[in-house]
Amino acid sequence: MLAVIVLGLASLRNHTKPATYEEPRDGWRVAYPASMNVQAIGYAKGMLWARGAVIASSPEARATQELSFRRFPADAVAFGLVRYFGGPAQEPSARETPLPLEQSRFRPIRGAPPPKVLEQPMSADGVTWHVLVWFGPKASDEDKDAVWRIVRSIRVPARLRTPGD
Repeated sequence: MLAVIVLGLASLRNHTKPATYEEPRDGWRVAYPASMNVQAIGYAKGMLWARGAVIASSPEARATQELSFRRFPADAVAFGLVRYFGGPAQEPSARETPLPLEQSRFRPIRGAPPPKVLEQPMSADGVTWHVLVWFGPKASDEDKDAVWRIVRSIRVPARLRTPGD
């Protein structure tokens, strides 16, 4: 089941002021250009479910349940932060990922459908998150920089809540 909330509909090119998105269940926050579009992600597929958000420069860049895009404009960029539940058990990480995240630690996801996607796992309070960035082939340097600013703005609460809290 896909739960999608769209919180904005303007183009990144005209952004003038910052906004903040706070994930309602887990409380992580990011700052992003107010002109970008926020899409909450929440789905369940078999025993796997996920929640998080995608923030994109174009209203046409709409993520699917599996965090791919049916359409992604060539000049678009996007940021995503998602947490998966169920499926194979993951060892909780005893080591916190230092914030802010470093651009140099992001790696391409092999076999992912276009557009180009880079990922870095992030551990906070023993919980693993997946931080993703997507870049269309004609994305401007300004728009790419905006996505990296979002990445650097990630903040997590001292204690993340667990499912059902």
